[in-house]
Amino acid sequence: MVIHADYYSTGILKVIKQENGFFFSNPGNLKLPVLSIYEGGHSVARNPKIQNMFRMIGLGDNIGSGFPAILKAWGGEKWRQPDLYDDQELHVVELKLWTISLMPTECTEFLIKKFGVNYQHLLSQEQIILATAYLEEKVSNSRLQIVLGEHSTDVGKYLYHLVNNKMLIPERKGRWTTYRLNDEYVIQPEQMTIQDIPEPEIILNETDQKIYDYVKANGMITSQQVVDITGISTLQGASVALNRMINKGLLTKKRNGRHVYYLLIN
Repeated sequence: MVIHADYYSTGILKVIKQENGFFFSNPGNLKLPVLSIYEGGHSVARNPKIQNMFRMIGLGDNIGSGFPAILKAWGGEKWRQPDLYDDQELHVVELKLWTISLMPTECTEFLIKKFGVNYQHLLSQEQIILATAYLEEKVSNSRLQIVLGEHSTDVGKYLYHLVNNKMLIPERKGRWTTYRLNDEYVIQPEQMTIQDIPEPEIILNETDQKIYDYVKANGMITSQQVVDITGISTLQGASVALNRMINKGLLTKKRNGRHVYYLLIN
């Protein structure tokens, strides 16, 4: 913050501890694209003399290593991806470090109650988008590119589907569009909750069916094995799919030391 702040702009450095994480803010704008900063290895200090001063007293790391170190630490705790936002209009850079998981149980329970069985039929990426909108109050295409690790075009398709299904409401501000949950979403009579569906009638999507068949054949499955046998590309996405099947009453989660695996419910 001190190294990258623009001291010729109006504004102050902020560090705020919140219940669900930490909030940092400094005046100015980033000198690199947000995605380049997430990739690491790049650094353009606004105040190189201050940067050198910190390095000389042992309080600075290698150039471009700071943000990747944060990502590694947060990933190790399985917390939500940090949210770095460059506000071009207000000339402020904000960083939110969440200390909550990608898909907390209470979040999944809320979304199932709000959207009914239609939530269960969404892709894991779309479920993550809804969870992000719930936990962070709003989402944008650029933020979701970081959360999902996918191209803006693919993220746009997920957002279009959720808006078309009236689960998300777009809010346009200039050339930027953010999305929030539709607070007025109404569950139709045919959208009964998953608890109301008898087990033999549960309809699985292609991904869940692969997971179910694998566990049935091998006795158990791990998050990494879900990535290996499905089109899911991240362990976070695998966790979403496994939690979805737990909520359907198909799987149960077990732990043996540091190892976590999933079994069929007899």
